[in-house]
Amino acid sequence: MTDSEPAHSERTALQLVHGQAAAQVMLASPADRWSCVAASRFRMGRVDIDLPALGAPTFGVNYGPDMRLERTLHGHRISGRGLAGHLSILPPDSDTRWVFDEPGDVALVFLNRQLFDRVVEECVDRSPARVELVPRFIIRDLVLERIAHSLLKEIFEPSATRLLTEQVALELASHFISRHSNIDAPSERTHSMTPTKLKRAEDFIMSNLQIEMSLQDIATAAGMSLFHFAKAFRQTTGRTPHQFLTEQRLLQARSLLHDRSLSIGQIAKAVGLSHSHFTAVFGREMRMTPSEFRDVLQS
Repeated sequence: MTDSEPAHSERTALQLVHGQAAAQVMLASPADRWSCVAASRFRMGRVDIDLPALGAPTFGVNYGPDMRLERTLHGHRISGRGLAGHLSILPPDSDTRWVFDEPGDVALVFLNRQLFDRVVEECVDRSPARVELVPRFIIRDLVLERIAHSLLKEIFEPSATRLLTEQVALELASHFISRHSNIDAPSERTHSMTPTKLKRAEDFIMSNLQIEMSLQDIATAAGMSLFHFAKAFRQTTGRTPHQFLTEQRLLQARSLLHDRSLSIGQIAKAVGLSHSHFTAVFGREMRMTPSEFRDVLQS
């Protein structure tokens, strides 16, 4: 196992919960396209389930009508009524029991444990063994709600999934640590990036527009750790690596559209995107389709 291929604790947890809850899965993240995080949305009936420790930091959001639920953790039982948007956080190392008195519509997000531990080490300079995720029950957290919704949207309308979902996973790990762990919120550090390292990262991205790259790939090219690279790149450029990659792909595509011998599909492939996703991204940024853009060039 390499740094770019972390153990998929999040996939194991997802499959376990689906099986235990007899889930009617509506959306589930693809195992072959996502790394570091997994998500799903499913319906279930009235259930009473004992979940073993999932081994991955997890949170769930109610996507359906009000429901009454009960959680037992370390022998302590608590119950309440969850409204749409209410969420609960499950620590990775504890068994829990869940009772849903009514059918539910739930979205779950599972974070890769190895990634979480790495962010702990780099963000707060502590041993992961000393950092615990605090279990939460029926709370609101707009950041976590946004993360869940963005991941579900990515499943429904897939784009440059690997890089984007890795960035979401890093954001989730940082938020878990700062807002839902047993340590004080870490002080904000300045993550500077030298011009040389920035150029290495940008050159790597611009030289590999036609392939799917991971955040780890770019960090390695820059000679930085995954977490510090993601923070430093954004603080230095004002954009995430994914935003920069998308921008460079569109710039390259705009140049290629001048060549009438190339089809729209060939141009999309040349910049590492599917035909449909290229058309959607291009239209969102340019307010016209690639074909319309090409027509304007020829007018």
